[in-house]
Amino acid sequence: MKRYPLQTLIKLRAHRTALARTHMLEKQAAARACREQCERIEAGIQALGEERAAQRRRLLDPPPPGQPWAVAMEQREAHVELLGERIVMEQASLQQARQRLDAAERELDDARQAWVRAQAREDALHKRRDAWRGEQLALEARREEEAAADLVQARPARAMHEPQ
Repeated sequence: MKRYPLQTLIKLRAHRTALARTHMLEKQAAARACREQCERIEAGIQALGEERAAQRRRLLDPPPPGQPWAVAMEQREAHVELLGERIVMEQASLQQARQRLDAAERELDDARQAWVRAQAREDALHKRRDAWRGEQLALEARREEEAAADLVQARPARAMHEPQ
C-alpha cells in the first residue's frame, strides 16, 4: 500500500467529501422532482374526480334544444365513463411515480450515508493531523527542555575546568 503524506490525504478526502455532497444534492433534487410529480398527478386525479362528480350531477339536466334526451344522456354517460377511465390511467401513472419516488429516496439515503462516511473519514484525518501536531510540539518542547537542562548542567562543569 502506497503511503501518502497526511496533507495530501486530507486534500483527497476533502475532494471525495465534496463529490459525495454533490452526489447527495443531485439525488435530493431528483427525489424532490419525483415528489412534485406525484403531487401534480394527485392534483390531476382530484380535479378529474371533481369534474366527474360535477358531470354526474348534471346527468339529468335538460338537453340542449333540438337534441333528444337519449342522445344527451348517452353522451353525458360516455363522458363520465371517459373521466373514470382517465382517473384509472392517472392512478396507474401515480403508482409508477410513487415507485420512482421510493427508488429516488432510497438512492438519496444511500448518498447521504456515503456523504456522512466521507465526512467522518475526513474528520478522522483532521484529528490525526492535530494529534500529530500536538506530538510534534510536545517533542519540540521536550528537546528545548533537555537543551536547557544540558546548559544548566554544563555551567558548573565549565566553571570547574576554567582557570580562575
